[in-house]
Amino acid sequence: MKVNIKTILLSAGLVVAGMVNTHAQQPVKTTGNSNAVNKWDSPAGTTLTTEQQKLQDESKAAIAVSRNAAAKIEKERIKAEKAATKREKEIKKQAKRLEKEQKARKKAANKYDKAVKKAVSIEKKLDKQKSKVEKMEDALDKKIRRNRISDLEREKEIIKISKAQIKIFEIERDLEKANNSIKKLR
Repeated sequence: MKVNIKTILLSAGLVVAGMVNTHAQQPVKTTGNSNAVNKWDSPAGTTLTTEQQKLQDESKAAIAVSRNAAAKIEKERIKAEKAATKREKEIKKQAKRLEKEQKARKKAANKYDKAVKKAVSIEKKLDKQKSKVEKMEDALDKKIRRNRISDLEREKEIIKISKAQIKIFEIERDLEKANNSIKKLR
């Protein structure tokens, strides 16, 4: 509710002017002069009657009341504006907080997805390495059965197979780490 102080003062002034006009005296004609003379213009008219004094006091009181009301309304308007700006700031702060939380959730989801992709990649690597070791063992067995390999060559192939098996253990360890990180990110 926005009330203009000028409007209140103007309406109070109109009320006072209306009160004064309804109780104003008619011009008095003097015998010697045909011109109308207002009692307010004469020296005897400068003193106010009790009724006029009462009306003037009432109008002053009405003006004072209207000024007090206008001041109260202005204070309440200022309070309302402050409350509105406070609410706006709070809304902005909450929006920023929600946006920050949303970014954090999105970041965590991306991190989780990366960890899952990494674990899947490591599992594929592990499967490839196991199939590679099986092929190497099958090839070695085939050569041994056909007696087409010397003892030195056989030992070299066994060492290659052992290195590939060690790589399998390393990949399994990496897979275990990836699974642990997935569990933490859940």
